[in-house]
Amino acid sequence: MSPKHYYEENNFYFITTVTENRVPIFKDYLACELLISLLTYHKFSCNYNLKAFVIMPDHVHLIIQPMGKDNISDIMKRIKGNFSRYYNRIHKRSGTVFQKGFYDTAIRDEKHCCETIDYIHYNPVKKGIVIEAKDYLYSSYKFYCENDEKFLLLLMPLDELEAT
Repeated sequence: MSPKHYYEENNFYFITTVTENRVPIFKDYLACELLISLLTYHKFSCNYNLKAFVIMPDHVHLIIQPMGKDNISDIMKRIKGNFSRYYNRIHKRSGTVFQKGFYDTAIRDEKHCCETIDYIHYNPVKKGIVIEAKDYLYSSYKFYCENDEKFLLLLMPLDELEAT
């Protein structure tokens, strides 16, 4: 039986995961903050680097580099599972929060990585949510383009964090 998702150790992966029925749950800042907290927690518990992200109203884009024993499927299962559990508890509901599975693409090289980061950062502009990428709150854009440290812990590579 072949694995569902391609995995190569220490490679970067562009991930897209979508909410169930494309319900825009991430219009709620508390849902965004919960996801940011869980991405940060799992960065350390699953041992991965997060290169870039954007949290859109009904989907999330990530560039993740697994660094340990957990592959991309394990990492996404934990993130989505824990988010769903806490989100449902907060909203006193049950049921599915995300569509089953996720989409992934291996990042081939530096050029592909830069193009994917640009796609991620400009997704809110393309969707008409903001006029400029710098105006979107839940994105890694400001970290890269304005040296904003709001998501420093989330976006700084693990080896650099351990060196500080």
